[in-house]
Amino acid sequence: MILQPRHWLAASVLIGTLGLIAGCASDPADPHIKFAELVNQDLATAYQPARNDISNWNETWQLGRQSVDVAWLAPDTHERLPLIIYLPGLGESATAGEEWRNAWAQAGYAVLSIQGQYYGPALYSTSQAQAVVFRELAADRYSGPALRDRLATLQKVLTEVRARAAKGDAQLASIDWNQVVVAGFDLGAQTAAAVAGAGEAGVASGVDIQPKALLLLSPYVDVGARPEVFARITSPVLTITSPDDEDPFNWVSSYQQRELLGESVTVAGSYRLKLARSTYKTLSGSDLVPIPPDRKGISKPPGDEHTPGGKSHAKGKSARSASSSHSPVGAEPVPDPKQVAAIQVISQAFFDSRVRHNPVASEWLQKAAPGWLGRAGQLQ
Repeated sequence: MILQPRHWLAASVLIGTLGLIAGCASDPADPHIKFAELVNQDLATAYQPARNDISNWNETWQLGRQSVDVAWLAPDTHERLPLIIYLPGLGESATAGEEWRNAWAQAGYAVLSIQGQYYGPALYSTSQAQAVVFRELAADRYSGPALRDRLATLQKVLTEVRARAAKGDAQLASIDWNQVVVAGFDLGAQTAAAVAGAGEAGVASGVDIQPKALLLLSPYVDVGARPEVFARITSPVLTITSPDDEDPFNWVSSYQQRELLGESVTVAGSYRLKLARSTYKTLSGSDLVPIPPDRKGISKPPGDEHTPGGKSHAKGKSARSASSSHSPVGAEPVPDPKQVAAIQVISQAFFDSRVRHNPVASEWLQKAAPGWLGRAGQLQ
């Protein structure tokens, strides 16, 4: 059969269309999806917590003269929810730690993340950061007065949460204040430990909650800290660090310094997780998978719609944070999925054991978790 010109045109369009489809099909897979699949493969052989669809919002609250960034993640349910208060690290936004916060929310916890703007990404615009004097910057933010300031900010936010719940905010009204966990990374871990009684230099908490448990990622320990300070902690603690947990601000000299906290805790039901090769960046749970240059700007995950002073809402499985180009935490290779899975599932089992008194979670932590970890780390 001889094709007429119009038939050649139709055939060309068809071939071109098929070529576009084939080209799209051959595009490299989204690295976030691929990494999530690898993490899920490890999680499939571990403790299995609940799984829920989640929703989130991000706001900046004006509390007196102070601006505080607040991020919320919670299951889509009308039930009463245990609360995890998450306190990010130095230089991070309230939307940091998304890898852990998403997992906890999916497991049935409301997660309220709090970061005063003095300690968040704005610090990278300071003269100290511009001069790359990060050690001086850290000395100020980890000081006793700064710790007291953060504790006062936390109390103001909790007061505001209760007030908004009383005025009819259904999401905040779902919080079960008898089931509260405090979790923190680095600078946030310093604040979290102080909430539970480990304030240095006479720093009193002043926060009107009694946490059922503490999670301290990359726990902060001052030079010359005394073990008896951490022995005052009144809640079961899970500390997580690693030999590769190096402080990019050059303030904490080594991971052994961080280990003192976990070694000094005396509360029954506490654990220490020492991972084999988790960096400070991995422990932060933020932006763990770099976006390839050819994919930047293609899509925007839920949770990035935050604008200062406003409110943003998103539903879905993720809520990612933006990072600062001035941060001392440089780009790193994609972390080991088993390390990420370990932080997720061991923290979830710890919460379920201490807050929900789930016997399956307790048994898995005590008996199965060390073997499941294998060479990825040690749980003590």
